[in-house]
Amino acid sequence: MNVFELKKTLGYLGFMPFCFLTVIPWVLGGDIANCAIILLTLYSSIILSFLGGISWGWSDNSYSQNLNLIYGICFSLFSFLILVLAFFNSLLSLSLSFIGFNAFYYFESKRDILFDQKIEYKELRKNLTVLVSICFLVTIAYIVNPYS
Repeated sequence: MNVFELKKTLGYLGFMPFCFLTVIPWVLGGDIANCAIILLTLYSSIILSFLGGISWGWSDNSYSQNLNLIYGICFSLFSFLILVLAFFNSLLSLSLSFIGFNAFYYFESKRDILFDQKIEYKELRKNLTVLVSICFLVTIAYIVNPYS
């Protein structure tokens, strides 16, 4: 298995908890749904913090490496905010997760100088961001659903 296939496999395996925790509230409901929603926001904050950290390893010939590091830390701190809010306001926490994941994709596409050259990676990141965003939207729909 080449390195990209391994990245692809691990990326989709990392997506599975998002998918699983999104389906649980719709299937089981009740207290289990509340626990699944909190776990979804906790997992998303961990992954967003991890994504913020990958900016530390980007090559930097034309952009300020210092600025990439600052943005990376900001995403990690933003994920901490999501983590704290998960226990107080799930709707806000999921909404911020949705914003954070899409903002990181935008940040990565503009600041990683090799992003456009790695076509397969770019496609994988786009697919994973879209899938995770769908999970957030479906879970938000569960929360605002008057029948939940």
